[in-house]
Amino acid sequence: MERILIASTQRESSNALYDLISPLGFSDYEYAASGNEARRKIDSIDYDLVIINTPLSDEFGSELVLDIAEKSLSAILILVKSDLKEQVQDKVAVTGAFVVGKPINKQVLLQSIPFVLNSKQIISTLRQQNKALKKKMDDVKVIERAKYSLIKYLGLDEKQAHRYIQKQAMDLRVSPRVVADNILKTYEV
Repeated sequence: MERILIASTQRESSNALYDLISPLGFSDYEYAASGNEARRKIDSIDYDLVIINTPLSDEFGSELVLDIAEKSLSAILILVKSDLKEQVQDKVAVTGAFVVGKPINKQVLLQSIPFVLNSKQIISTLRQQNKALKKKMDDVKVIERAKYSLIKYLGLDEKQAHRYIQKQAMDLRVSPRVVADNILKTYEV
């Protein structure tokens, strides 16, 4: 655990939060007084954890959660008044952010942070897997289009077109996707 950003209207509240969680071993702590300041910092630095103590001076903070989740892989903990907890949880549920009610129970806070960090790791892994699957799907689509071009222009059947792409990939020591791209460049103008 390296970097943490605490967004809070008052510096004293931010320092108090850091003092509460310092036993967890965060070595680098930064403070943001507003949502806009937090966004600027997140654009330039990757944080392991972002804690948002609502409300902020320029916004409530749930909008900031949505922006952080879209732009970074930071774990997010948002502190809200207990009577708003469910409402905020519904709004930020898709982000993987964890909502903690205020007043803060030190034990709950200390137990929440490892949970949020583990969730962040799981979400990061799922995003990578999703990206790899999308690439595979895209490759399959391009290869199928290339097969169709071979069938249409060279009169091959589907099995022959598949074999042709595989053989070219092996002979040229490139991926079937590269061969398919070249076929499409040749036959699709």
